[in-house]
Order: sequence, then C-alpha cells, then structure tokens
Amino acid sequence: MGNSNYRYTRIKRMIKFMRSDGLRQNYSVSERAYWADDWFTVEEIDNHTFIISEPRFHLQNNSYLLIGDTSALLFDTGSGKRDISPVVYSLTNLPLIVLPSHSHSDHLGSIAKFDRVVLADLPINRKNAQDNIFKPSFIMYCNSPPMPKIPVYKWLHPNEMIDLGNRLLRIIPTPGHSTDSITLLDEQHKLLFTGDFLYAGNLIATLGGSVTDYLKSTQTLITVTKGDEFIFPAHYTTGLKRQNLLDLEEALIEIIAGNVEGKRYFIAKKYPVNNKISFMTTPLKLRNAQSNHGS
Repeated sequence: MGNSNYRYTRIKRMIKFMRSDGLRQNYSVSERAYWADDWFTVEEIDNHTFIISEPRFHLQNNSYLLIGDTSALLFDTGSGKRDISPVVYSLTNLPLIVLPSHSHSDHLGSIAKFDRVVLADLPINRKNAQDNIFKPSFIMYCNSPPMPKIPVYKWLHPNEMIDLGNRLLRIIPTPGHSTDSITLLDEQHKLLFTGDFLYAGNLIATLGGSVTDYLKSTQTLITVTKGDEFIFPAHYTTGLKRQNLLDLEEALIEIIAGNVEGKRYFIAKKYPVNNKISFMTTPLKLRNAQSNHGS
C-alpha cells in the first residue's frame, strides 16, 4: 500500500507540473540581479561576465555571456521558453560565438537565433553531424522531436583555448552527465562554468550518462583547477566553491565501492553527496561502473 500511495503522489505531482508548463509559482531572484524583461534576469559576475537566468522556469536555467576585448561567447542558450537573444545583444555588440555545454534540450532553447555556433570536436558530436550540420540524437537531446539542425561555424578541440581578446577560455571535456558534456575554465578570472556536470541539486547520470566517466571527469576538474575558482553551473545557485568537487569525488568513490545505500527515485537511485548535492543513477549504470572498477 505504501508503494502504491508513493507512486500515486508522484504521478499527481507530475500531472500538475505538466499542466504548469514547467513554470514556478514561487521563485526568488538574487539581490544582485535585475530583470531584463518579465522572464530573464541579468547578474554581473564582473563587468565582462554576465549570468542570464530564468528564475520562473522550473530548472532555473543559467546561461553565461563571457566578453573579451574583441569578441564574446554565450555558454548555453536557455530553455527556449523565451528567446534569449535580445538580452544577449543588449549586453554586447561584439562578434559573438555560441557554445552549448551539452545537447540536452533545455540548453539549446534559443540556438536557432544565433549564426555562429561552435561545438567541441568530440566523437559523439561528429557522429551526429553530416555536411557540417549537427543534429543531436534522441538520447543527447532528451526531449521529443523535432531536434534542432545546427550549422557548425567551427569545431573546437578538447582543451583548446578560446581567445576572446585578452581573455582565454579552456574547453574541458567532462562526460558523465552526458557523453558530450564540457566545462569552461577561465583561469585568469578564477571562474569555472560546469553546465549540468555540477550544481546544487540532484546530479544525474542516467540516460546517456556514465558513473565511471563522472568520477574521472570530477578528478580531471580537481587536477586542472587551483582551488580558488568559483563554480558557475547551468541551474540553480551560482558561485559554488571547490569543496563541492571534492565532496563529489569522495561520494562517487564510495558509491562505486558499494559503501553507500541509495534511495529509490523512480527508475534511479539517489545518493547523498553533501547537504546541497545528491547523485542519481540507475542500478545498471552503477553495476557497469563497479564492473569497470573491478577489472
């Protein structure tokens, strides 16, 4: 009876959410942010780095506009509930390139509004590109069709430095949440932009994800950073600290070793990382990670 009541409650919540079109009735906005319109807020990290957020959307997306002396880069293009491009162009008139953190639908929302989309030159991205037109697969996009068809302005190599003019950004492949996930490191300004790889909430390695890759990517980020960076994720709270990466590494090691018991969460299980973060994966993906760990 208890399981039936639980499922019934979850189904009711899901129906209510679907009817809401993913909009939040109760939301808060950073006191440092201002409303660009009735949907987007803008917050300055510094005078050449902006957070463009969607506080009314249930995933509370954060896209990032990074500006150099000669050009600018937009990291993710929002949920698509509204067109993000007017807000972006109100903040800069420099030549702009757009780089998705990964190809899930809530990060490609306004991608068609921009001409110069660049992609990380990863095998999964090349596999889904033909004649320089990128079309994410269903597993990559994680939403119903139609998938966008994206002309690729330029392919960027893993660990390549993007030069915006006296501002360098390093592309770091960080698979785990998805095969194509990347992180951007701005070493000069001590900023790390993690997409969906790390945020304060339920981290996910289910469809298209990998627990083994999540641990390896976490260790990569710990290695390439110095420890004094602030972490800016694609959802929820921004300006996280390095300790969250260390906590994630420790938790993943324990999860893979079988020392932590997860709680059932639909088809997945949820494991604690710290008081802000949990990690969700399926039993199959965890068994694969444990098999890889033992081999």
